[in-house]
Amino acid sequence: MNTATMLYRSQWNTLTEAEAIRLLQEITNSWFQGFSIKKFEKFGRFEQKIFSAILDFQGTEFVFVPGDTVTLGLDQVNFSGENLANILEIFDGNETAMNEYFHTALSPVRTVTIPPMLVERIPRETGWFEVAADDPRLADFDSFPETMAAVQASERENYTYTVNESYRVKRRGSNISIQLYEGMDYDKFVASVVATGFRIPTEDEWEYLAGGGSRTLYPWGNQLDYTKKYHHFETGHPKEEPYFLDMPNHFGLVIANNPYHSEILMDSEYFLRGGDGGCAICGGGGLDLGYFPAATYARDPNIFDEDMAYKDQITGEYNYYRRILHIPANLPGNR
Repeated sequence: MNTATMLYRSQWNTLTEAEAIRLLQEITNSWFQGFSIKKFEKFGRFEQKIFSAILDFQGTEFVFVPGDTVTLGLDQVNFSGENLANILEIFDGNETAMNEYFHTALSPVRTVTIPPMLVERIPRETGWFEVAADDPRLADFDSFPETMAAVQASERENYTYTVNESYRVKRRGSNISIQLYEGMDYDKFVASVVATGFRIPTEDEWEYLAGGGSRTLYPWGNQLDYTKKYHHFETGHPKEEPYFLDMPNHFGLVIANNPYHSEILMDSEYFLRGGDGGCAICGGGGLDLGYFPAATYARDPNIFDEDMAYKDQITGEYNYYRRILHIPANLPGNR
């Protein structure tokens, strides 16, 4: 049995759980120093399913994602029903203008081969790093002592006080942490991740991780489900109800769950995906247009706006990243 080919989805799904466990244990022990398997788990959502492993690396969870050859991108979106009516209303009933808008914002149809990889389950913030309360750099901020005292005195269990692109103080229960901000341009940021031995996804990889090769705008179809709870559209839903897109997807990942958050990508023309910083929502797009930037095949052409100069400072409140590791193709040939 060829080990490398067994890590692609068409053959991976033919393995028994015992075979999959043995193979993942061998790969983890042989190739991924510092990783340990926490548990094995079946993930299933949106009519896709996979048996995989959750791994730990320095307190952060990763999952194994098998490779595959898939068709990505769309050339049109077939909205219908209430979803179509709501979007048409935003375009003043002009269906031609609506179709042109979505056509220019969709990634093209193409067939690609995605390698098997380990993928960080939840994206990470950019720009912020933790420091001690006596870090001398905090003396540069006159407001820090007062802010710290206010957070310490607060009765709120979850409290974050942020001074934009300077510092922030976070309280979680009795634990208080302090973070400073360091801005980076795109090239420096990507280089800083690669220097640690990791990568971040390409656009092709990100679409695969988000949709698994589904042929619809979202992993579940082309329409939003109005009965679900979404970030920024919580009215009418109980506080304890989970957000629809915060639950792990078919690969065990939390991805494309909030249009205010974009993920930074590498080796791709479109270097941000999964959100638009909330621009469509703030612009009156409502749920229907507001969540389009989080769709699997939605691109945001505005990232190339010269005045915004996104690449000059890619880190910040709205941009996140997730680390990945490709599984080498030169694994021992047979087992």
